[in-house]
Amino acid sequence: MNAQTPAAVSLPPSESVSAVVLDYGNVLYAWEPMAAVAGYVSAEAWDEFVADGDFLAWNERLDLGEPFEQVLNDYARAHPERPDWVEILALYRERFSASLTGPVPGVAAVLDELLAAGAALYGLTNFDAGPFERARLLVPQLERFTGIVVSGREHLAKPDDAVFELILQRYDLEPGSTLFVDDSAVNIRAADRLGLRTHHFTGAGRLRAELVALGLLPTPDRR
Repeated sequence: MNAQTPAAVSLPPSESVSAVVLDYGNVLYAWEPMAAVAGYVSAEAWDEFVADGDFLAWNERLDLGEPFEQVLNDYARAHPERPDWVEILALYRERFSASLTGPVPGVAAVLDELLAAGAALYGLTNFDAGPFERARLLVPQLERFTGIVVSGREHLAKPDDAVFELILQRYDLEPGSTLFVDDSAVNIRAADRLGLRTHHFTGAGRLRAELVALGLLPTPDRR
């Protein structure tokens, strides 16, 4: 997650937010890739794998819905000199559930309050389709979301404009009245360009403050 302080969303009086679109990883639930291999792979070996082995770029292929076996085979061909990296990628996938390390503090309560207030909630996540079906069970509130777009099902991933356009069209959302919440500055910039309202997530406290300012949650009682 990025600790950068997000700019406040400023809405004209004539336009209000009627839908909230939320990312999954590091917004609803923490994703720490190294946790999947911790105890099996040293921190130094993992860092080298991520930086020199370009883990995030290869992981993006999984987010786009490519079969893992194909990605692993391509990775092995791309790095014949590093069978250890191939083993790390295979281990990461095998133990993926361990990379989901717990609920993001305070967010579950925010979701509960939004749902109780009748807010229309949607998910937009870069996630391999198979593992997502298990990961969604970790956030029970997802069953009450109006809709969820998963990159691995659509073969489209953030920050591609097309995936934002897909969720807007599929659920008949207006960009100017839709708030997009994500921890990635790159994804926030992409949503901004398309006219969505945005909140760069850095924690539940700032998110709650934003939602109160937008009228989606009531001002809490002073006690």
